[in-house]
Amino acid sequence: MNGKVSRRYDIDWLRVLAIAGVFFYHCGRFFNADDWNIKNATVSPVLDGLLSVFELFGMQLVFLISGASIYFALRPGRAGHFLLDRGRRLLVPLALGILVLAPPQVYLAQLSHGRFDGSFFQFLPYYYRDWRLFGGNFDWVGVHLWYLEYLFVFTAALLPLFVALKSAVGRRVTAAVGAFSSRPGAILAWCLPFALIVGLIDPLSIFKASPPEHLTRLFLFPIFVLYGFLIMADERVQAAIARRGQRRLSLVLAVALSLTGPSMVGYVTEHPSPVAYWGGMIGAALLIWSWLLAILGYGFQYLNVNHRALPYANEAVLPFYILHQPLILLVGYLVIPLPLPILVKYVMIVVAALGVTLGLYEFGIRRVNVMRRIFGMKARTKEPAATQVVPPAA
Repeated sequence: MNGKVSRRYDIDWLRVLAIAGVFFYHCGRFFNADDWNIKNATVSPVLDGLLSVFELFGMQLVFLISGASIYFALRPGRAGHFLLDRGRRLLVPLALGILVLAPPQVYLAQLSHGRFDGSFFQFLPYYYRDWRLFGGNFDWVGVHLWYLEYLFVFTAALLPLFVALKSAVGRRVTAAVGAFSSRPGAILAWCLPFALIVGLIDPLSIFKASPPEHLTRLFLFPIFVLYGFLIMADERVQAAIARRGQRRLSLVLAVALSLTGPSMVGYVTEHPSPVAYWGGMIGAALLIWSWLLAILGYGFQYLNVNHRALPYANEAVLPFYILHQPLILLVGYLVIPLPLPILVKYVMIVVAALGVTLGLYEFGIRRVNVMRRIFGMKARTKEPAATQVVPPAA
């Protein structure tokens, strides 16, 4: 091997599209049935349904792409340098989020829920002084930036395994995984370890109380980082996912299980036998995994092409993710009280938040090296981003 890695444009596109999906998802959170920082007076059943589907695979896809990026970025003998670089690119923006971007979000949530009625500057002392881990105003994960914190924890914990999988012995392991996965339909069996994790957690609290959300994330998402790494480690796995019959089957399963999922949950809840319970857990895991396989399959097949907009969009992913939710909430706080239809409000929030986010990125971050580093980007050089070989972290 010459040590060089060909650019995977499909992974770049999937990263950009996944974060775009997160943006549109958060713009819709004002109008679905679940509680959020700010809520509209009425609910949109259409948006509620669409957001419920995205919740099945959205963050799982983001973590999976992060695992794929780790595979490309990790070099033999450079594990320490890799972890230091990831720490800088993930923890520095996280600190910015906790200290600067989280306070206005927490303030708007407290204000809209009637738990505080003063000004933002009156609220700030309550934010910085209330350091309780649970129930305090200080947000230790930066509200939506919990992804950055968890990704660093998962990366550090899994790094010895990733290093081992890139060794000569590890390549034999990934080759065996590739040989198994190349069999027709075998890639679906990857959902079984995830089903075991979901079953042990019991998120529906059928047999025991489920752990709080921050602990549930610690158990549910690391496997997708590992899966992203393993998928990139052997071309036969990628070929199995992209195979026409497999990607069509994955899409059919994803849609069918999404339609029958509520009935399945209702049956398991009403008939909590071990057989029904574990059958439901396997069904839920297969539902999530089928969506991921369908997205990856069609992405591998059709998105491995370059475009002049891709380098710009790919480089903007992390700062866009960091900025988008505070700006959505600020725009939403002004738009939600207006006597307008939900669709009009949604479009107004999307257009305004997207424009302000991209404007701040273009004129306040992308061109200034200090800001680039604060937002987890590499310093600007004379070399254009399109010629970079290793994909940046998601």
